[in-house]
Amino acid sequence: MKLKVNEIYYSIQGESSYSGLPCIFIRLTYCNLRCSYCDSEYTFHEGEDMSINQIINKIKKYPCKLIEVTGGEPLFQDGCIELLQKLINLKYNV
Repeated sequence: MKLKVNEIYYSIQGESSYSGLPCIFIRLTYCNLRCSYCDSEYTFHEGEDMSINQIINKIKKYPCKLIEVTGGEPLFQDGCIELLQKLINLKYNV
């Protein structure tokens, strides 16, 4: 199973009850919604095909267990649920 990944990066969470905490962001590609307030139109099409294992290997280098899977619209990709389940099984806070 491959997902199209726009970017993976380590930063500070700026939203939710986790605001201010270190967080790994997995930004997936594609979106069918086209919200008028979208701030990430660059995620509509561009990205790299990555297996779930490649994604996991990339995030392991960061000293963090908080993950946000974002997009685009992450659930647009068939493998997103499998990725989320794998992250949870690895004890990540998703």
